[in-house]
Amino acid sequence: MTSYTVAGVDWAGDGWIAVVFRDGSYEECVVTETFEALWKSDHEFDLMLIDVPIGLPGEGTVHEREVVDSTAREVSGRPSSVFPVPSRSAARKALAEAEYEAVAAQNQSDIDKGLNWQSYYIAAGSGEVDAILRTDDQAREVVIEAHPEVCFRGLLGRQLHHSKTSAAGVGERLQALRDDLDSPGRVLEEITENLVDESDAVEIDDVLDALGLAVTAQKGEDKLEYLPPDWTRDAEDVPMRMAYWAEEPLVSSTRN
Repeated sequence: MTSYTVAGVDWAGDGWIAVVFRDGSYEECVVTETFEALWKSDHEFDLMLIDVPIGLPGEGTVHEREVVDSTAREVSGRPSSVFPVPSRSAARKALAEAEYEAVAAQNQSDIDKGLNWQSYYIAAGSGEVDAILRTDDQAREVVIEAHPEVCFRGLLGRQLHHSKTSAAGVGERLQALRDDLDSPGRVLEEITENLVDESDAVEIDDVLDALGLAVTAQKGEDKLEYLPPDWTRDAEDVPMRMAYWAEEPLVSSTRN
């Protein structure tokens, strides 16, 4: 019988953290310096949900990207957690280690928008993933953008009330995982024990985010919903959407 392997992936400062589930159970936590190293690892991922923007805006696709992000802000109820998305050229500059001023100027030139520091910090990660998705058809179908706050909202069945950096927020998010994990706290403990020999750059909220994405992914691609429901693709044919799971869709399709 073929196994089903998924991962929830988060950008953790100096690298990537991936929480891997196989056939619905936690298997391991992987930390890599590059996304390419994760994608080309020994795991044969059936689905990977990742917390960086995929489907980057450029000429003619700025509005479509804004619809993705504005829908996520509304659904999550935590608008400050969804950062403006850099243009493809700006993300490439960030990946090439350009300074903030150069990346912001490129973004302004491309889509006539400024770039805040939060968006600058995620730009290189977006550029990494984008470089693979533009050239790898398999990755384009397996690697899907997802936002942890949207996913926890869907799993919990109601709006989140607490920040993920607070004790109450961690508890609230663990509650969201109870229907899918026998003991979410024990799984979180196991993951953090696996990370004892890793860099201190991995924060506890990075782990929690990756875990939430992994639990959502193990529901199966056929069970996922998308923001917006009527999603489209960017100029490089990369999907512009965020995946989540919920008992009932959080947003209705506008298509007739």
